[in-house]
Amino acid sequence: MRSALLACLLLAGCSVSQAGGDDDALTPLDAAAIDAGVIADPQAIDLAGAFADPGATGADSFCARGDRTRGYKVGVLVTFGASSQCEGTGSAQLAGEAAELSLSRNGRGDAIAGCRFSAQFDGNALVVPGSVPAACAALCSDRASLAGASFALVEPGNAAAGGAAGRSVKRLCAG
Repeated sequence: MRSALLACLLLAGCSVSQAGGDDDALTPLDAAAIDAGVIADPQAIDLAGAFADPGATGADSFCARGDRTRGYKVGVLVTFGASSQCEGTGSAQLAGEAAELSLSRNGRGDAIAGCRFSAQFDGNALVVPGSVPAACAALCSDRASLAGASFALVEPGNAAAGGAAGRSVKRLCAG
């Protein structure tokens, strides 16, 4: 019984989580994976580029133009058939693997407010959370939503982002 208790205490001491620890601190395993090139360094990834839906439709797109320091101009198009869609433009800031998106214009160019959310970005894919603020509905036609959309990086860089086309918005990330 004593050996089992000692083993449990040793394992608990090896836990990755530490009370009062720094949430941004890398574990030794993460640091080794970054050094080996297995995963991207969350402090060095860049959101600039053209993205597409990794699913079957291929019509969804996201783009980001800018840099980590000054922020990004972004555009998004999520389609649900020929006439149902979400489309808008705005800005983003990148903090580690969190892309803080603020969409401020819909596809018709109308200003909107309150469509702000945090998406996950690992250097290769951007994933919108399964729930977005109600204000984001202003970007969408009936029965369409941004919630849960995901995009894979197709081509990195500002030049690639500048070519991303929308439906109502000619260029989602025009310079």
